[in-house]
Amino acid sequence: MTSPAHTPSASFWYNSMAFEYLPNAGLTPTERDVLDILLARQEPGGAVHITQAQLSKRLGVLQPNISRALGKLSDLGIIDPPEIRRRGRVRLHRALAAYEGPRQAMAAMNDATIPDWPLNIPTSPERPARTSTPSSSAAKAKAKSRKSAAPKLHLV
Repeated sequence: MTSPAHTPSASFWYNSMAFEYLPNAGLTPTERDVLDILLARQEPGGAVHITQAQLSKRLGVLQPNISRALGKLSDLGIIDPPEIRRRGRVRLHRALAAYEGPRQAMAAMNDATIPDWPLNIPTSPERPARTSTPSSSAAKAKAKSRKSAAPKLHLV
């Protein structure tokens, strides 16, 4: 029997300044999708109980792609490094984690017993330009060709 997925409270408090720099991380769509799930399912303090298999099933992405996405998120410091991660549990960096309120967030920032690691997201003042990935360009071209090849309905 599996436990139900954690549903975060609407009253969670986030450090909004940290989220301003997430676009600077240069995440791929899969990496961003994984991060979105982790952010949505976290407990106060940033712990997320989820396996790679569950992420793979939820996103419809092969497990090696999930592993690569978690590796990139770990390299950036967004999630805990593999040497402190436990199977089936990921922890978000304390600067990106949700808390019950600002007091709990400040307590977590100053708690020496909580594992800490560097957050490696560039903090340049300018947001990087959006670029389309080859896969998204190919998908758009494929959709356009399907649309033009589809029979057209003429109403008289």
